[in-house]
Amino acid sequence: MSTCIKFYATLVLLVCVVCGCSEQQLISNSDLKLPEGLLHKLSGKGTINKWMILGPFPNPETSKGLPEPIEHLGFYKDYLKAIGGEEKAIITTETTVSFTDKDNNQQKVKAQSVTSRGDGVVSFDKIYGNVDFKVAYAFCHILSEKTQTAGFFFGSDDGAKVWINGNLVHSNYVARGLVRGQDKFTAKLNKGLNTVLVKVSERTGDWAFVLEAVDGDNYKKMQAEKRKLEEFIEALNCRLVPKLGNPIDFNFRPSKFPEIQWDRPYLVEKIMGKFDINVRWFDNQLNEVTVPKKSGRYAFVAEGTTAKGKHIRQAATLYCGPENWQAWLEKPKAYLDYVSSAETIDKDVWQENREAIASYTGRMVMLSIMRQQEGAILMSYLDDLKSTGEKPSKINTPIIRDHEYHLALKRKILGVENKYPLLKMPKTISGSLATALHEGTTQQASVKAGTAEKIRQICQQWYEESGEPFAILIARHGVIIIHEAFGEGPRGKVTTETAMPVASITKLITGLMFAQFVDQGLINIDDPVGKYLPDFPVTGDKAITLRQCFTHTTGLSGHKEWGGMDNPWLENVIANGLDHLKPGKFHNYNGMGYDLAGKVMEVVSGKSIFRLMRENLFDPLGLENTVMEEDLGFSCNTTAKDLATMGQMLLNKGSYGKQQFFSPQTFDQIMPKPLQRYYPGINLEWGIGITWMRHPHPQAGKNGMPKDKTILSKNIVGHGSATSAILRVDLDNDMVIAQTRRNGGKVYNKNLTKLLIAIDDNLIE
Repeated sequence: MSTCIKFYATLVLLVCVVCGCSEQQLISNSDLKLPEGLLHKLSGKGTINKWMILGPFPNPETSKGLPEPIEHLGFYKDYLKAIGGEEKAIITTETTVSFTDKDNNQQKVKAQSVTSRGDGVVSFDKIYGNVDFKVAYAFCHILSEKTQTAGFFFGSDDGAKVWINGNLVHSNYVARGLVRGQDKFTAKLNKGLNTVLVKVSERTGDWAFVLEAVDGDNYKKMQAEKRKLEEFIEALNCRLVPKLGNPIDFNFRPSKFPEIQWDRPYLVEKIMGKFDINVRWFDNQLNEVTVPKKSGRYAFVAEGTTAKGKHIRQAATLYCGPENWQAWLEKPKAYLDYVSSAETIDKDVWQENREAIASYTGRMVMLSIMRQQEGAILMSYLDDLKSTGEKPSKINTPIIRDHEYHLALKRKILGVENKYPLLKMPKTISGSLATALHEGTTQQASVKAGTAEKIRQICQQWYEESGEPFAILIARHGVIIIHEAFGEGPRGKVTTETAMPVASITKLITGLMFAQFVDQGLINIDDPVGKYLPDFPVTGDKAITLRQCFTHTTGLSGHKEWGGMDNPWLENVIANGLDHLKPGKFHNYNGMGYDLAGKVMEVVSGKSIFRLMRENLFDPLGLENTVMEEDLGFSCNTTAKDLATMGQMLLNKGSYGKQQFFSPQTFDQIMPKPLQRYYPGINLEWGIGITWMRHPHPQAGKNGMPKDKTILSKNIVGHGSATSAILRVDLDNDMVIAQTRRNGGKVYNKNLTKLLIAIDDNLIE
């Protein structure tokens, strides 16, 4: 008797004992032959750790013959037809499947048994190598002691499908990083054995999944706990606002401050109970006052402690209007540029109705001024400029000015106004200057003659195939090989001066700013956040560190939650949710860690992080077309040249031209490192906003080419982007590749691969 059959016989007896059925009954209902380790006994809740995997199969990018919005064949194609199809397939150690590759050659893959890593994640990269544009299957059985509706918590990188007992219970075609429990679904389980098939598609980058199964009783409890958590999080979103007699006016008049109350008092009382709030008022000079004697900027700071010991801090800007100001009488027009991302709005229709739009937008502005905090911030800003005589500038905007007002107030309340040394400007280099981007010859760039023209042709074809315009800059040894723009969008022709959103590449830029604090000894990467923000602990399992903020291991999720950087006391909201976080236990991609790190940098420096970006990074680098004033995880708008300039500074290990932003030693500290070294069970490499951006060669493992062969070198760093913008810094080839765009469009990865191969093929070593 084979090992497989021996185990199956044992399994049959086990199922019979658990389920109360006879061996004959079970056998009559199942023709399964299970190798050891593929059975997940459903009891309570737990991650499924033992799987039989099969793959990898091709997942080429194509726009032909696939239902919208699918553009990757592997996600759609059933590779298991030879063994019953995805709905009926049973995968064992003896399973092999053949398929035809893109070169029309027959390939065969054999199933293998795997165990997830310590955190429950199954990494296909660790099994198959760092390959791109593939799909693979994972199979197991769940043993249920009764018929029930079970719950499942799923995370994948990238998209995935899940079948339970042959029924497709989950399908998500998406490009994303792995977030545990991001997808939630239920499925009916039969008494006894139940089949589970997972299919995970890969585009580029990481490739993995994690699946947690929960029995029906525990799922109901978890759902109840989830609702309580959601209510708690929603309570943290509640704001203290002025209680005003006039329902159309958020502002107030001299002589008396408005009463402050919760915007949703019943929810706050339900979740946090009744507790007193102490409200203090401050004028535009940070003087604590009890009566508003003149119009202008004011702010309140409110604090209170709940019965359970949660200390609440909130603050907001209010505008005190002139005594006889009747804003509701104003009927201004506000002319608005065409919103190009609103694809359903025709540009000609927009232009034809410009006056109507201006009138309605003007009404929206006045409603904001009268009824919203954003309006109070704008009016306070204008009042400040009038009283100080200052002029608007890139570092004197409504957002930066409001942030710095509340930051100064926070430092005053915390008593840290003079606690920290000043963050210095980048050093002036004496001696040989660092490499800066410049024009030069192909010989100086060490590329073959005609390289720029080959790249130009690929880029033009890329635009024509995708319809998505972009700008690109490629440089080697600092010599610009090509710097051009291709195509036009709804707003018109894209130029090399057109700033475009780079989404999560913003995280890398935030890391470059943080590196200056590290280099000057103001903050250490592994310092606890509580060293600088008193609402956080400095020891224990809830002590979040700065490294965790940048490596997505705080336990936080989402981007710009609770107001993000616009919330003067964002850190207080996060600290009050620490009971629900598990710092250092999981990698959960998010932007909130970056905002939390931003609050630390602000308290230490005494400046808005967005002023720091301008003064300590953008201006010294000469970045005229870069704007970042919304969030530290996604908000930067820039050009290909400005982005490449930051890439060149990173390539130079912290220097650019005549200035040193941080030292080579600090550069080493911010590079990707195994997180296992700091957080056991997290088997990933991540840096301070910086990740590996290796691109597997499409011929890897064929015709004698090594399986781990990449296009360009293996030592390429950068960061991904939701807009498909590109920043790749090749440390071995001394090269920077930067591309800015608004969308990836069709056949993005095919053209990206073609571009990278053309670059690689034309390098002169």
